[in-house]
Amino acid sequence: MKWFVGVLLGGVVILAILAFMFRGLVGFMIFRASVKPQAGFAETAAPAPPDYAKSADWAALPWREDMADYTPDGVTDRQDEAAVDVFFVHPTTFIENSGWNAPMGHEAADELVDDFVLRGQASAYNGSARVFAPHYRQAQIYAFFSLEEGGQEALELAYSDVEAAFDHYLDQYNEGRPFILAGHSQGALHVRWLLERRISATPLAGQLVAAYPVGYYFPAAELAESLPDIPVCTSGEQTGCLVTWNATGKGYRSFEPTTGMVCVNPLNWKSDGSRAGFDANLGAMSTERNGVIAQAADARCQDGRLFISEIRTDAFDDLPMDLGPGNYHLLDYALYWSNLRENVARRVEAFRSR
Repeated sequence: MKWFVGVLLGGVVILAILAFMFRGLVGFMIFRASVKPQAGFAETAAPAPPDYAKSADWAALPWREDMADYTPDGVTDRQDEAAVDVFFVHPTTFIENSGWNAPMGHEAADELVDDFVLRGQASAYNGSARVFAPHYRQAQIYAFFSLEEGGQEALELAYSDVEAAFDHYLDQYNEGRPFILAGHSQGALHVRWLLERRISATPLAGQLVAAYPVGYYFPAAELAESLPDIPVCTSGEQTGCLVTWNATGKGYRSFEPTTGMVCVNPLNWKSDGSRAGFDANLGAMSTERNGVIAQAADARCQDGRLFISEIRTDAFDDLPMDLGPGNYHLLDYALYWSNLRENVARRVEAFRSR
């Protein structure tokens, strides 16, 4: 269960996560100091860049056996017959203070990606799409606390790898196929930048089935301006659109306002604030139990976040890290895994039927 340390991810939610985790400002400041890189970004040598011609620099490739192939009991991996691809960007799994960006081949960070992120998140897409997921020089967790001190540069370095991986995918593997962009937290931020810098207002927008940058707060007004041709999804069959949510519950507090942020309900695929009940939940996914758990949670978009009234399973009770009351960031994918899987299939069918 050590992966939960590695899935502390980016965005305004990070401050709330850590403040709750360490029970107050003093604890947060201690943690912040403990993960601060030993030197400034400008004084730190960047790790050697990846080479995406090498299989080892990919966390998942569809023709290789890896954890993105995982399926719980009763579910089938259909990558061999899939007509579309997914380019999946993993969240932050590097928190040590040795540098601003993870080196390629970092054993602990890659183990978290391979064993838990791919298995618990990217696997949701393998029923309808071939899964491509690069390793990259991800920004260290401290980058989100200090954008002006080097964090922004660290994130831009990480993004440069993601873009290079995407370009390699296009050049070598895509062959004109429709594709999905997906990720979680830091990975979701990089997906947004890919949409803005490489997809929007280009012919590639015509190949985009949908984007799922889950677990990052995006202001709706900003996206409307920067992605005028890639709107927020308003139905489960819409294509060429974007979906995100941030799961929260009773007692949740945020240090930043969330009103005006994009939220799409993963149980009814609407952004209008309507509630979807427990019976709409096709199944949460617990890798610990190797199965899906139906009716595990309800959902309603409220004030820019996804509000859950109750989690009706004990599958996640033993999380080794308490992120505070109502903070379900670590469960953004897990609680709605089956609905996401079904929705990907629906959007792919709608795209191919256009």
